[in-house]
This record gives sequence, C-alpha cells and structure tokens, in this order.
Amino acid sequence: AAWRDLTHLRTGMDVPVSLGIGAAFLASLWTTVTGEGTVYYDSVCMFAFFLLSARYFELAAHKRASEASEVLVQATPAMATRIIEVANPSPSSPSPSLLPQGEGSEPRESIYMTETVAVAELQPGDRVRIRPGESIPADSVVLEGHSSVDESLLTGENLPVSKGPGQSLIGGTLNIESPLTARVEKTGPETILSSILRLLDRASSEKPRLAQLADRIAAGFVAAVLLLAGLVALYWWTHDAALWLPATIAVLVVTCPCALSLATPAAITAATGQLTRLGLLVTRGHALETLAHATHFIFDKTGTLTRGRLRLLETRLISSLTANQSLGIASALERHSEHPIARALIEACQQSAPTASEVINTPGAGLCGLVNNQKYFLGTPSYIEEQTKHMVEAGMLGQLRGAGDTVVLLAGTDKLHAAFVLSDEVRPGARELIEELQRQGKSTMLLTGDHELAARRVAGALGISELAWDLKPADKLERIKTLQQQGAVVAMIGDGVNDAPVLAAAQVSIAMGGGTAVAAASADMILLSQKLSHLADGLAVSRRTLGIIRQNLFWAVAYNLIALPVAAAGYLSPWMAALGMSASSLLVVANALRLTRPRASKLASTTVMAAE
Repeated sequence: AAWRDLTHLRTGMDVPVSLGIGAAFLASLWTTVTGEGTVYYDSVCMFAFFLLSARYFELAAHKRASEASEVLVQATPAMATRIIEVANPSPSSPSPSLLPQGEGSEPRESIYMTETVAVAELQPGDRVRIRPGESIPADSVVLEGHSSVDESLLTGENLPVSKGPGQSLIGGTLNIESPLTARVEKTGPETILSSILRLLDRASSEKPRLAQLADRIAAGFVAAVLLLAGLVALYWWTHDAALWLPATIAVLVVTCPCALSLATPAAITAATGQLTRLGLLVTRGHALETLAHATHFIFDKTGTLTRGRLRLLETRLISSLTANQSLGIASALERHSEHPIARALIEACQQSAPTASEVINTPGAGLCGLVNNQKYFLGTPSYIEEQTKHMVEAGMLGQLRGAGDTVVLLAGTDKLHAAFVLSDEVRPGARELIEELQRQGKSTMLLTGDHELAARRVAGALGISELAWDLKPADKLERIKTLQQQGAVVAMIGDGVNDAPVLAAAQVSIAMGGGTAVAAASADMILLSQKLSHLADGLAVSRRTLGIIRQNLFWAVAYNLIALPVAAAGYLSPWMAALGMSASSLLVVANALRLTRPRASKLASTTVMAAE
C-alpha cells in the first residue's frame, strides 16, 4: 500500500510505518554482513505483529459495527419453491405426459406442481410457495393463506405482522406460522431490500465533513512526520550516531495518523449499524452530523404525525351522481397517486372502478383526468375552486370540517358532484417526541396542505404552537428557505410526493418508511419502523456520535503531540513505538464501538407505558 501511494505521489498512512520497517530491516542486514552495529530483526517482527494485530481487531470491530448491513445482504434466500402449472392426463392415457394436447384429444384439467429454483431465476408473475420458517424470496403479493411475517430485519419492529390475500410481502422477511402462496411482483435490483442496500452503499461512500477534514489533516500530518524523521536522523547523526537509527525508526512508527483517520469513520459506522437495527436507515454520509446540529424540526401532518391510514367517514352527495358512482370516479383518479387519501378512497371503493386517462397530478392539491370521456377534478376545496370556479357552500364546508376532518371534493367542468370526509388519528409516540424535542430546546413546526381545523386539531393534540396550513409544496419550500436564511439548521420529516421538494431542501431530511418512493429518494434518513420514538433515538445517537468523534480526535492529536517529542528525543525504542501506535488505533476503535451498545430509550419506554 505504501509503494502504491508513493507511485501516485501521495503519502498515505502506511508510508511512515513501511519506511520504519524497511529501514530497520536494511540496517540489520548491513550489520549482519559487516558485523558492526545493532540488529533489529526482533523489532521488525514485533512491528509486523503489533501492526497486523491492531488491524485485525480494527477489521473485527468494523465488521461488528456493520453487522446490520451484512444481515440485510444475506437476508434473501438462495432458493425458492416455484409453483408450475402442468396438464392433468386423462384416465385413458397410457402414461402420464406433460406434452401439449393434440387435436381431438380429451380435455384435461390443469394441476400444479412445485419445483425448487434459484431465487435469481424468479420472474415477476411467478407463483411461489413459502413454508413456515422460510424467508420471502422476493417482493410479492399474497394469493392464498394467512400467516404472520417477521419484518424486524427491515423495520426494527419485533412484533410479527399479519398477512393475508392481497397484502404485500417484502423479500428477505420471514414467514412464521402458516404456508403462503404468493405472486412475485419485483425481483433482483427492483426489490425493497435491494433499494435499501443501495442507499446504505451510498451512505458509506459519502464522507461527512468531519471525516473529510480528518483525512486532509492526516495527509498533511504524514508529510510532516516524514520531514521530522529526516531532521531527527540528521540531528542524531551529528550528535550521537548510535541513536540516529532507533530514534528515526521510533519517530516513523510511533506516529499514528491511523487513529486520526479512524476517529470519524469508526464512530459513523458503529452509529449507522445501531440505527439500522432500530429501523432508522441512514442514507447520506452527513446525516448524523447534521441531525445532531439541527435547531428546527418541521413535520408534515398526514402520514407523519398521524398514522396516514385515513378512513372514509362520509360521502356527501351534491349532484345527481350516486355514492357508488362518485366513489368509482374518485378511485379511478386516485389510482394515479400515492397519497394516503388515495389509498383511503381506493380501499373504500367496493366495486370495480372505471379507468381514468390523461390524469394530471398536482402534488399537495389534487388530480384531474378523463373518466368515461368526461373531465373530472378531485382535490382540496381551494384546488377545485381554482380549476373549476365552483365553491362548496361555506356552511356545508364548515359542517364537514367540524370535527377537524379532511374534506376532498369531486367536481366536473360544470358542477360539484360530491364531498368525501376522511379521518385520521395521531400516531402513537408523536406527542412524546415533540415534548422531548422541545425539552432539548429544539423548535418544532407543523406545515401541512390540509385545512386550518385539521391542522389545529393535530397541533393542539401534540403541543405544537407554530403551524401553517393550506400550503402548497412551493409554500413549504419558501418557509424552509426563510428559516435557513435566518441561520436555522432544518430537519424535515415527511412522507408524500408533495414533501419531496422540502425534503431535498432541508439540511437533513427524514422520510417515513411507509411513504412514497419519491420522498425516500429525497431523504437523508428513512424511518423504516415508522416509530417516532426511534427518531428520538436517532437524535440521541447522533449527539453521542459527535461526542465520541471529538473524543477520538482529541486522543489522536494528544497522543501524537506527546509521543513524537519522546520518540525524537531517543527515549522510545522501536518496539515500544510499534506497541504505542497499535494501542492508539485500538483505543479509537474501542471507543467508537460504545455506540453499538443499545441504550434504553427514555422516550420509547414512556411511549410504551402510555400505550399500556
């Protein structure tokens, strides 16, 4: 590694150590040939022993800190049981045959057989049988059977999730109770697990600012050490020739840019692994550092502070369309959206919905499109008024919003057709999270595209005093930028398509795991567990991480400031220098590994007690 660095005209961490080992060996070889001087073969062996021992333990520590990512890599099984359809031979056939029927042959019924195939051979549309105790081979949808699935690998949630026909399965999770028959939806790089692994790879390839600074200091430090070693050699050569070689070797070996460069990556790796186990996925290298410095935490409402599982409470008819007709049209339009309102209306539609075409989705406002060759608009009252100039009667709108529920209107080009009233509930742990953030002196704010009553109802329940409502994505973005211009470090938590611009603009962004793919792609962290208490854990871990990084950097600098003068003065023998250098690196890694110890979350325990 040192030779590679030198051929590229750079000085890496291996250069001074390799020069020290090489100088000691060459000097010993010269002594062996000439019979004059001191041999350092024993020191050379100890150099190698201490150095490789330290790097072995560093590697073991790194592996331990990265266990959560490695478990994800190994989650998908190698083999799967695929169900294949074959022809059922008629009783008159002389022998079973899987050949196609010939003309004039007796009709045959289909039967199904199973075959064991490599997971890599599965294709979307294949049917698979998943026995109890087996891992889900790919992202799938349940066709037959009811069972419980352990998704703790991805979400950190220990309780199994009940699954039945029509519900989705995530590749790599574990079937617990009963056999399931499922249809494969996504395979290979398209699966959720593969997407998570790509995000983890991206996070590990990006270095936070502290790590970049430490690397720059380490590079300059190595060059300074080489210069110092040359000056030490020159000084002792002219003052005491017997000490020039051991003093020079000690200077080259005792210095530990390793500890300086390991200080930040070791802590970041340990913290990332711990958070992954909790279900909080770090997807950007700077996320932990920035989260620890965040001053303002801004929340979306639906799907973030609330469960996002809206229920249709009422369909208020305004025109001659029936409730089923109105709901069918709304469902047809909402199939082109991923918003929680869309899921609620689609689930409430008990009939086969018509097909919508030429659909235009305005994030945070509504949709328009053609259904049965007629143009319809579905969205917030302000969106409907803007698009069609039709307004719902103020008294009716106030009545519908009386309980603080969400109201969505359906309109044609000529008149209003229906109003859908939907309700949501506050997510468990939300109030405790807000109280914890406020206790730490953080500012909390609610920004939502929903109406005032719904916004005030949620903000009041959670103790949030700063809020704004009826906001479009551009309005949210403007408020974020205004705060940033005032010096705020903004952490944005959201889940929908309309949150993507503000998630991208915030200094650090957290997307809810049940949100849209667009929101997740824009986020620096993803809360896979969807437990807000884990966000408080993430903040605590980020602050501990910065503290440990500072401790590691302080130790690395202090050690070198003390060890270098001692070695230059000739008080350290080469083997002692090797021992000191190795111990310094190990101390930094051991300190970082303290982040892998799970700490009981005060917020989480409070939430559990409140739930009980």
